[in-house]
Amino acid sequence: MSDNRMFYIHCLSPVHVGTGQGVGIIDLPIMRERVTSWPLVPGSSIKGVLREFSTINAIDKRQEDIIHAAFGKVASSNEESSSAGSLAFTDARLLAFPVVSQHGTFAYVSCPLALRRLLRDVSAASLSIDGISMGLVDQWETILNEGNNGSKALVGEDATSVLVIDKKVSIDEFEFVAAGHVDFGKAIASLAKLIFADDSSRKLFCERFMLASDDAFNYFATLCCEIVPRIKIQQETKTVDGGALWYEEYLPTESILYGIAWSDKIHIKGTAIKGADLFEPFQSTMQLQIGGNATVGKGRVSCRFTKGDDV
Repeated sequence: MSDNRMFYIHCLSPVHVGTGQGVGIIDLPIMRERVTSWPLVPGSSIKGVLREFSTINAIDKRQEDIIHAAFGKVASSNEESSSAGSLAFTDARLLAFPVVSQHGTFAYVSCPLALRRLLRDVSAASLSIDGISMGLVDQWETILNEGNNGSKALVGEDATSVLVIDKKVSIDEFEFVAAGHVDFGKAIASLAKLIFADDSSRKLFCERFMLASDDAFNYFATLCCEIVPRIKIQQETKTVDGGALWYEEYLPTESILYGIAWSDKIHIKGTAIKGADLFEPFQSTMQLQIGGNATVGKGRVSCRFTKGDDV
């Protein structure tokens, strides 16, 4: 990795990046990790969407050259040569899953395992996140394990969290005992600063972020995605076409994912473009569309690139 960034994806509408035909009751499931069964967005989808975004917004030849260096170029004549792209993207992994809450409307739920995986990837990119370390995650997990069967949840300060009523957090059909840690509020603020560019979104995140046990998070991430029934209408009769009922799975609105992007060797001969230049098209928060069913409003996300704490 000659130059690298973390990127964060915030789902603004339900997102369907599918695997094709399902084998269970869900006809069109979303992509999931084989090991954890947590939802993901493949790096190939992210790369394709960012190439389209960059191409549409290119305003001069330098930006076009950057796009060719980043994503590759196909020769348009015998006198030109094709070149491979130099930007690489990992799959986007799940960091926080939105769950309906009795107080505060919904919660951004994460877990120690999700934070450890984030820190591992941040370290692989030679970056860091202020206020979060493996040692702190170990301390937070110890607090969560003090409850019976994972009944505790870490939240921000009492003055800021909107999830807590009478020292309890009620999300979905589960109730957790609210707990705190002296460094947890700072950690939430650091994450919010990386994921969101505006103060309003950062405040909303800090008010609703909570840390639950790995088992609780696994339940939400594997069993609480949106399942939407779809039908086909006959144009002549305006009634349901026989047998045309199917179920689609979606990653819910407000889900948050992350990944790594880095630049390899620039393959275009004689260019002055450097690895860091490849990220120029992504300097501000981008509004993108990822996955299927764009014409019915699905797949709207915001995407933000950061270099560790240097945002």
